[in-house]
Amino acid sequence: MPSRVIDISLPLPATPSVPGDPPFDRRVFLHHAAHGCEAASWSMSAHAAAHIDFPAHFLPGGKRAGDYPAEAFFLPAVVVDCGQILRLGPELLAGADLRPGEAVLFATRNSRERRFAGPDFPADFAAVTPSLARDLVSRGVVLAGIDAMSIEPLDDPAYPVHTILLSAGVLILEGLDLSEAPAGRCRLVCLPLAVPEAEASPTRAVLLV
Repeated sequence: MPSRVIDISLPLPATPSVPGDPPFDRRVFLHHAAHGCEAASWSMSAHAAAHIDFPAHFLPGGKRAGDYPAEAFFLPAVVVDCGQILRLGPELLAGADLRPGEAVLFATRNSRERRFAGPDFPADFAAVTPSLARDLVSRGVVLAGIDAMSIEPLDDPAYPVHTILLSAGVLILEGLDLSEAPAGRCRLVCLPLAVPEAEASPTRAVLLV
């Protein structure tokens, strides 16, 4: 058993939506007083709060949630402390003992400064550069995670980081809070919802330390 379980998921509805995405909305349609129970409907983007991007998000014919077995979301992981850097480059991994088949999670000032605590989407945030994305692919990483609602800035409509990673089969885990995550090795659990056709899915991501 792990000595500690750390919840690294940004919560709903506090986490701001990516600009252009529909906001999270929860509506109660059965009430205790009138119906003897409570039930609610949810309306949301598949890319809300903590979520996984699959290749189909950017690649026609790419893999979707249903193309992965459940065990693909139990991964050895390395948490990298990125300090105060806003544009994350490959120098962050210099000397890192990162092995093929592992996940890497970038803990940045986004968590420490609570940039995605809401209600507004931040004007700027720490994010991965294309050069770091290419380095991750060359190292055989299978999942890259970050404490932002997008792994890259939203100013390039080509979304090069998403394209580089997803084209190589590297899953993307966004919407994390890594403020309590110690740097170093751990175990990541980030199961998506059982929606086979999903190009992305919310997850309750945790670290087993």
